[in-house]
Amino acid sequence: MEDVTYPKGFTAWGLSAGIKKNGNPDLGVLVSEPPAQAFGALTTNAVQAAPVQYCRRVLDGGSAVSHVLVNSGNANACTGARGLTDVHAEVAALREVGSPRGEVLVSSTGVIGEYLPMEKLFSGIANLFESGAAKSPFVQAIMTTDTFEKKTQASLLVGGREVRIGGVAKGAGMIRPNMATMLCYLTTDIALERGYRPTFLDAVTKSFNSISVDGDMSTNDTCVLLANGASGIAYQNLSDIDRKAYDQALRSVMVELAKAIIRDGEGATKLITIEAVGAPDDASAQDVCRAIANSPLVKTAFFGCDANWGRVLAAAGSCGVPLETEKLALEFCGIGVMAKGAALKYDEADLTARMRSRDVSVRVDLGMGLSHWTYWTCDLSYDYVKINAAYRT
Repeated sequence: MEDVTYPKGFTAWGLSAGIKKNGNPDLGVLVSEPPAQAFGALTTNAVQAAPVQYCRRVLDGGSAVSHVLVNSGNANACTGARGLTDVHAEVAALREVGSPRGEVLVSSTGVIGEYLPMEKLFSGIANLFESGAAKSPFVQAIMTTDTFEKKTQASLLVGGREVRIGGVAKGAGMIRPNMATMLCYLTTDIALERGYRPTFLDAVTKSFNSISVDGDMSTNDTCVLLANGASGIAYQNLSDIDRKAYDQALRSVMVELAKAIIRDGEGATKLITIEAVGAPDDASAQDVCRAIANSPLVKTAFFGCDANWGRVLAAAGSCGVPLETEKLALEFCGIGVMAKGAALKYDEADLTARMRSRDVSVRVDLGMGLSHWTYWTCDLSYDYVKINAAYRT
């Protein structure tokens, strides 16, 4: 089962339109019937792809969305006025064959600076709705350098009735979102009103805004939540307890997808969980985590299974939070390595063995308050350079 189609009222599929040189699936559509209330988080990069500009206008308008059209292999970014014209042409082509009852969102991902191959797209869009065309899972159509499909689903009972959530994502490189991930599509059959947006954005902050592969932010980052109400359940009619349960379930789905992106980080061999505790406020804890996560020296040390904890403290101290060294404590993989400004004695062989694990951790206690944050990153390997040195070729 396609995970975005787990909630009632959603269908999704993809195919190869010939955009990618290797012939892999590169065009997909997600459909909601009935049309859904849409919530979006889009890249804050000053250089924004044409589909991001288009989606921003659709989302700000607040109209219900019935279709999401996605292509991979070409980002349609830095393509000037033609890029936006091509997006409108895509939407018009989809309206001819897909007969959407609501608005259409469009996403692209791939190489920057190249125009979309419109004839291939027009043919692909027509084939998307041909019954005899060879179809593939939607999640495959949105992948670029991903090595595995990122998808999940969840259900819960609220008021004695079932509500479902589904999600897919793509992303393995150019990951340091400041809004969302590269591309992520979430579906749910509960009815949500536009006032749910702050809760959605808070979940984005604690999931997709708390990951980093390489510290680079994409021009195309898009995270969309579609809520079509097909379950017959309205969030606004739930008890406070049920609302909190739903919020937690949605956030858990988003965290799971965010961590899957880090596990698939280009060239990555480790998922690194970074915790900052004892912070004076959430912003400070997040800043410390982000500085550690984006440090090439920290990431290469973890690739080499080297407990070089001085690199972690140096990164933390560079983020602008006024740390007091004598209050700091640091753990690697559950083993204390430093406290009160000085090194602790520990079994080096034991720690090195723990650092060879696929899942490793850093925990820094700032000793300055009660706030905390969790961030996820990966190590930096030789393969990351190889993959990105030859990305276009």
